[in-house]
Amino acid sequence: MADKQEATQEKDSPKVFRIGIAMAGAVSAGAYTAGVIDYLLESLSRWEKEKEKNKTIEKKIKLETDPEKARELKKQYDYSVPMHDVIIDVIGGSSAGGMTAAITALSLFEGIRPINEVENPNKEGNKLYDSWVNLNDDLENGIPTLHQMLNTEDIAGGQGVTSILNSGAIEKIAERAMNLRRVQPVLPDYISANLEVILTITSLRGIPLAVNFYEEQKKALGEPPKPAHKMSLHKGVAHFRIQHDDAPADPEGPLPFDPNESLHRLALIDAAIATGAFPLGLAPRHIRNISKGYLEGMVKRMFARRDAQGHLDQNLSGKLLRIELEDKPFNFYAVDGGTVNNEPFGEVIKALESKYKGQEEKNYAILMIDPFPNFEKEAEADIAKKPTLLDLAPRVIGAIRGQAMIKESDLVEGLTDSHTLRMIFPSRRFINEKGEPEKDPYPIACGSLDGFGGFFSREFREHDFQLGRKNCQSFLRNYFCIPLERAQEMAVFEGWDAEDERHKRFYSPDVNGYPIVPDMTYYPDGYKNQEEASEFEAYTLSSPEKPTVGAEEIFALKDMIHHRLKTVLLNLAAHEPDNGESKPAAKPEATEERHRIAAEVDSLMEKHFKQSAFQAFVSQVLTDIGKKLWNGVLADKAAAYLTKTAIRTILLEFRMRGLLSSSGKRKK
Repeated sequence: MADKQEATQEKDSPKVFRIGIAMAGAVSAGAYTAGVIDYLLESLSRWEKEKEKNKTIEKKIKLETDPEKARELKKQYDYSVPMHDVIIDVIGGSSAGGMTAAITALSLFEGIRPINEVENPNKEGNKLYDSWVNLNDDLENGIPTLHQMLNTEDIAGGQGVTSILNSGAIEKIAERAMNLRRVQPVLPDYISANLEVILTITSLRGIPLAVNFYEEQKKALGEPPKPAHKMSLHKGVAHFRIQHDDAPADPEGPLPFDPNESLHRLALIDAAIATGAFPLGLAPRHIRNISKGYLEGMVKRMFARRDAQGHLDQNLSGKLLRIELEDKPFNFYAVDGGTVNNEPFGEVIKALESKYKGQEEKNYAILMIDPFPNFEKEAEADIAKKPTLLDLAPRVIGAIRGQAMIKESDLVEGLTDSHTLRMIFPSRRFINEKGEPEKDPYPIACGSLDGFGGFFSREFREHDFQLGRKNCQSFLRNYFCIPLERAQEMAVFEGWDAEDERHKRFYSPDVNGYPIVPDMTYYPDGYKNQEEASEFEAYTLSSPEKPTVGAEEIFALKDMIHHRLKTVLLNLAAHEPDNGESKPAAKPEATEERHRIAAEVDSLMEKHFKQSAFQAFVSQVLTDIGKKLWNGVLADKAAAYLTKTAIRTILLEFRMRGLLSSSGKRKK
């Protein structure tokens, strides 16, 4: 596999355009991202087949000695087919985007059967569709995934609760995706033999970093280490690269990934579950046995900067920045990568730059798939009055989160004229009451409830998957191109001529650019080969009809939501001591000193907060009564209130987005 692909890519490097794909977080709206990827891979596969036909004809022409036969062969050559190559080198993502990246990587080895009505009407053999549309629905027993997420089997008595929802169904989806029915010996030609997969995660433990201000003086004078500025890095990157048998793994480089190795697949799936562990909503993932070498390499890649020649310099000096870890495996709990890095385009750019730092011509593009894009947004107005504590709390939290999401180094690296940046996002039009086309302000169904809406209806996920395919088709046909002026200067597009009638199938003045990935089902109006165009009419997609759910379906969840919330409230705190790794044992002398100081403080407290035996008795009685009330009545009342609030929020959100049927019945 490696020899074939690497030889092809090296030989054709001037005619190769490379793509890095970054997929933003989306929760259940990952169904949209999966649909985009599905159509992109389908288009690349169809294009490769058309190029192979032309290449076969070229070979026959070279071998043909009869001029007349050679002329007949040339007539069979389809000049409308762009003959450059496109190779996907990096796929990365956060949260649902990261999970989609991992599933895509696994699917490539098993073989993808695109979801279309012509070639796969039964929608079989597609991991992306199965993972994001079917989820873990048990249709045979009538148990949808949401019901599984509301059951309480994950809450063991006395051990506390780790998430509002039961994450067992998500883990089963991931485990199913990890199992490959077969492993293809050769990847598709449009996938790099050294494909890299990047998933962002958020470490709750954090990696201790230190900036040394006095390192040089220490070396010069032989003094003991001076104090350093300590930081904790919680932003993490699970970086994988396809491993070949003859290639040694770099201890600081990306993690090796061989689809034949179950441990490699498990590591990828662990990272996928971790990046999708929505904070509080889903359970955190315990990541184990990460080497110090990998963490050092990750930090170097993360803080890399350019040298004088513009190449990425990953050799950070240990004099100034160091990781303060023991030389042993690093274990930690991880949550959603989108917590601090929801659009990891910077990591994808750095990976491409690192792989092709000697390439003079930037023949690559960064493609962002974002189900929740932030378009022009006015700066938030200043607070009209002096804020109270209640006003400040959410604003402070929002400011911290907003600042954490700003990626200064990524912006510096990514926002340059040398990169081609493109974005696919949900877009849907409908015919309004006046019979005019109108843009839907809420194009995806799974976007409701901050991305959790898709768990309430399989039809929501089906709609978004198909809309992703539709949007990707429109994107490839109309937007994913290189402007004419720039393309004419690039070796990869050499041989194309906008004035050549044979090339006008994919070029028009309206688009004014050469296609990076041509959609071979596209035959524009007026193109001469209308007979072939009619054959592909079934492939021109239309926007799916938006589905709805009935209010009664939401009310039917009331008891399950109430029971789940009550169980969560009753088990918020663990009743047994935590013996986990998060609390390292203190040194004996430190523990002894702490006990001594605590005794002194307790003595002072007793003098100033005297309490009689009766007062102590009353206090204990009230505490016992409070516990009994909470366990017997108050928790149930609180759960009932939260359930009512949740149901109202769901109905309001679905109604606002046109997802709630006015008749009270489901519309598919």
